[in-house]
Amino acid sequence: MTQSRSLSKWKARHAVLVWIGILLNFAFVLPLIFCPEWILGLFGITVNQLIWPRFAGLLLGILSIFYIPATLDIDRYRVFAWLAVFPSRTLGTVFFFLAVFVFGQPIGYLAGVFLDGSIGIATLFCLLRILNLEQNISEGRQA
Repeated sequence: MTQSRSLSKWKARHAVLVWIGILLNFAFVLPLIFCPEWILGLFGITVNQLIWPRFAGLLLGILSIFYIPATLDIDRYRVFAWLAVFPSRTLGTVFFFLAVFVFGQPIGYLAGVFLDGSIGIATLFCLLRILNLEQNISEGRQA
């Protein structure tokens, strides 16, 4: 397989993974906005004021929309692809990890660790492969 063909496949893999992450995010966005008690109850989380989970859901939806440009043209919107990993997915993972293990929040918040962590690691791996392949192509090396 040629390096440019492999590069195209890794860019496609990255786009698919980011779209999976966007869809997973929206699996939380809509319930958080429209029925926060139900979705939070699934994870054993109780809240007193529903405005904050609704607002968090809205912000998650807005953030997820900013992931889209890099899936359409990763060469043009490369910085969005990196920002989706650092700080977005990375800080989401760290935030919920610390919330559970340092600040004693309900274990249901680990869903954020698994969602952001798994998508973040997978897309980071794709970005590193893309970067490596682009460097090999520019230097004329064969894999």
